[in-house]
Amino acid sequence: MWPVRNLGPLTDDYSLTSDWDNQWLTGGLEPDVIAEAHLDAGTIFAGIQRFAKDHDQRIAKQRSLLGA
Repeated sequence: MWPVRNLGPLTDDYSLTSDWDNQWLTGGLEPDVIAEAHLDAGTIFAGIQRFAKDHDQRIAKQRSLLGA
C-alpha cells in the first residue's frame, strides 16, 4: 500500500512497495511472499543501489520537472 499518492513520477520510480506490479501475490511461506513482493533483502539492496547510482539523472529530471 502506498503511504502517500501522487507525489510525482520520481516517487513512483523509486518507491519500494509490495504492490509494485498491481497483482495479487500467489502466497506460500513467509520468505516466498516477501521475495515475490520484492521486499527481500536482495531486492531492497538493489533498489537502494539503483537510487544511489541514478543520483545525477534523478536530480536532472527533478530540475526539468520543476522548470516545466
